[in-house]
Amino acid sequence: MHKLVLDTNTYVSGFLWEGNEAKLIREIGNVKAPCFINKEILEEIDDVLRRDKFIEVLRIADTTADEVISKIVSLSTMVIGPKLKEKVVKGDKKDDKFIECAINAKAEIIVSGDEHLLKIKEYKGIKIITTSEALKILGTN
Repeated sequence: MHKLVLDTNTYVSGFLWEGNEAKLIREIGNVKAPCFINKEILEEIDDVLRRDKFIEVLRIADTTADEVISKIVSLSTMVIGPKLKEKVVKGDKKDDKFIECAINAKAEIIVSGDEHLLKIKEYKGIKIITTSEALKILGTN
């Protein structure tokens, strides 16, 4: 079974719109793959969901930021571990939190749509792939 770390946009898209990200979230919910998160990722998701541009989107989806966060916490295993000693994601150092989480969780895959992460492709055996690639690996696409 593949251990996953999802980036912020994958979570937000998966809970607010129908598409590959929502399909991946359902697969995680069906225990097709365990998902891991850390405090920094959760804080970023919370910050994003509370932006003005998501007020209407959350209303249309008939949910709240708190409900989405609660669902993410229930689907994920919280990981606590050491910080990275080096900067891995050169284009956006804030993205290092996903690599850090994957290392501490011993996850094999980071699922992202972020070009800075995807450009790396792999770090210390951790594949960085798109949602559609993750669905193929899980055999659901």
